[in-house]
Amino acid sequence: MQSTLWVSRSIERTMSSATGTVRFNTHIAYLRSHPDVPKERRHPLPQRFHSLDGHLEKSDSGIWMNGMDYSGISLITPHLPELNDSIAATCEEGSPLCGFPWILPVNYFYRKTWYLPAPAITPQNPIHFQLLSKEQTQWDSTKLTFEVIGSSHMALYLRLHQGSTLSTWSLGNGTPIVNSLNGDYFVYYAHGLHARPWHFWIELKVSLFFKHHIHGMVTLAIVNHYFFGEDQMSSQLHALLERFPNWIYPLSWTSTYDQFIF
Repeated sequence: MQSTLWVSRSIERTMSSATGTVRFNTHIAYLRSHPDVPKERRHPLPQRFHSLDGHLEKSDSGIWMNGMDYSGISLITPHLPELNDSIAATCEEGSPLCGFPWILPVNYFYRKTWYLPAPAITPQNPIHFQLLSKEQTQWDSTKLTFEVIGSSHMALYLRLHQGSTLSTWSLGNGTPIVNSLNGDYFVYYAHGLHARPWHFWIELKVSLFFKHHIHGMVTLAIVNHYFFGEDQMSSQLHALLERFPNWIYPLSWTSTYDQFIF
């Protein structure tokens, strides 16, 4: 089956550098059936942060909710008291798109998101991400080749570190499309149910002054969305949804967010 690759040109995407991260999320988008009901999204979310050498530095998990309406979660709090502004999510300044697995580069919405601690989830079909090779080219650049095996809908985030430039990649027509506001990259990738592993490469150049920069050349994140199947829901999310008032109709799915430094 065919695969679809979308390279975002949106000037609204924001990415920032950080140590490696893994977030497992279950998203919920709420559709209103009442004139005063807000649109929202939620999900359970384990998070793991890795250093440049690959070691795990910290981890957590919870349910992430996005409020897409001016009223936020204020109309839901009377029904679920634990969902209130005291659990407002904070942006991981050192992580692409605030460290959350958005389906579009709209992380400026993070100010209307909430994060409720919850047990971690483990997808039955976890993502497989691997650096296949790292080679120096004859024109003094570094070529990184990757393999990704994941769900049918994924996204790639890139943020270059100081002194690094992305000269070319294997995506699209080979010319990287950069966000003119912050210099970040967002790529959305989709394929059918049975597809080969996703292979892609990026080629980076580092200025002489930053050749031995201890924080690496680039922060890369892979987002994995489970829109259907056995990994779409978690027991924690299902239990929470059962408590929602009947005038809210949720759309939910699980995602993973894996972040690395190279």
